[in-house]
Formats: sequence, structure tokens, C-alpha cells
Amino acid sequence: MKHVLFGFLLFFTGTISYAQTANTASCSSSKQLKEGVSSGKIEVILPSHLTPEDVASYAKYYEPFFFVDFNSKNHTATFQMVSNTAESRRVILRFLSANQIQTITVDGKSYQLQDFYQNFLEK
Repeated sequence: MKHVLFGFLLFFTGTISYAQTANTASCSSSKQLKEGVSSGKIEVILPSHLTPEDVASYAKYYEPFFFVDFNSKNHTATFQMVSNTAESRRVILRFLSANQIQTITVDGKSYQLQDFYQNFLEK
């Protein structure tokens, strides 16, 4: 009986801790991000659990707005904007959401997706 209770406790603890961890992406620096927004070539480091197949399967839906080049060695996704407008950059949030990303870290500070857009992508 002890083993069964311990097993349930371990299972629920693991489930709760996993559910509370947000999938987080990051950017190298705010300076590089602002330069990327100006040039239309934005780099975001995606979580390590995402595979090239995951990224490609979602990226194909957003080709009218941007193309995604994914480097699987360092998990960097480079968004090359088709039309570098604030509206088109907002679609990046849809791509990130589709990949279950909830926050983005820039210069050590974590931003929810909407805050990330307002602070960096809206311009």
C-alpha cells in the first residue's frame, strides 16, 4: 500500500511541476532584436524539445508573412519577413503559440507573448 501511495504522490508531483513550467524561447539581446526588427530578419532561440519537423510543420502556414530558417544545432529560428510591418510581425506570435511557447526571455527578463510584441516587435 505504501508503494502505491508513493507512486501516486510521485506521479502527481511530476505532473503538477511539468504543467507549471512555461515553454520559454529567448533572444540574444534587445539590441540584436531591435536590429532584426529593422532589417526584417528576427532571430529567436526556441526550446530544445522542438524538432526541425515541428518547426517546419507550423512554419508552412505562415509563409505569406515570413519564412522560418531553423538551425537545429543551436535551436535558432530566423524569421525572414516577407513584408516587414508590425501586423506581419504580430503573426510571429501565432507561430510561437502554435509551438506551445508562452514566454520569451530578452536580456534576462521574461515577457509574455503580447508584452514581447509591444516592447520589441510593434515598433
